[in-house]
Amino acid sequence: MLVLHVGPKPFWPLNSVHPAIDRSVRSEHVTSGLEALELLRLYDYDIVLTRAELPDISGLDLIRRVRLAGKRAPMLLADHEVAGSDRIKALDLGADDVLTLPCELAEMLARVRAIVRRGQGHTRSVLHLGPVELSLDSHEVRVAGEPLHLSPREYAVLELLFLKKGVTLRKDAFLNHLYCGTEEPEMKTIDVIICRLRKKLAAAGVGQLIGTVWGCGYILRDPGPVRPVPGPVAAWGVDGGVSVAAA
Repeated sequence: MLVLHVGPKPFWPLNSVHPAIDRSVRSEHVTSGLEALELLRLYDYDIVLTRAELPDISGLDLIRRVRLAGKRAPMLLADHEVAGSDRIKALDLGADDVLTLPCELAEMLARVRAIVRRGQGHTRSVLHLGPVELSLDSHEVRVAGEPLHLSPREYAVLELLFLKKGVTLRKDAFLNHLYCGTEEPEMKTIDVIICRLRKKLAAAGVGQLIGTVWGCGYILRDPGPVRPVPGPVAAWGVDGGVSVAAA
């Protein structure tokens, strides 16, 4: 999940490990509304968190400009003091939620996850396709009830496919989701991650879950029932190690 923080400081620490923030949450921070507009022109964020008071334009004006530009990224306005009239105006302009600070980080993250789910057309935190289920809250993936252990980047790729189910995603969409333009790896990086992910899915009996649309990208497809895997079954760990159990 890509989060854009707009304001004098981010809404949570970006470079430190915090137990409430899982590794799949990636953030960018800018201090001004105009900087935010420029980034939103270049990248697709899952959600924008903005203060009401910014050094150049107001948070309300940022929301208005984002919606006038046709950007659909969910937006949450949060600050220490937000007048009742401004709360109503923010929602009318297109904000998805308004939050008064301070609040518990766990609550803010829960609100962010709920807004992102609704923005993608999902009302529940557990997404299903055939025998595969993916939990947006716990970041667990199960196939026919059995856990499938993925690396953080493998999970992030599968999460994006689930959130955009039915949409063919180009490689640059995955790069944006994974790196937000910071590391700028080569496009083939996505092919490598998809290849590893497909091997793990095939070992779990759902090798047809990720389809290729040649010349366009990748799409999530209903894999049908779990197909038994003959011979030893490889159990993949988060660190990439393999243990073999008797089938």
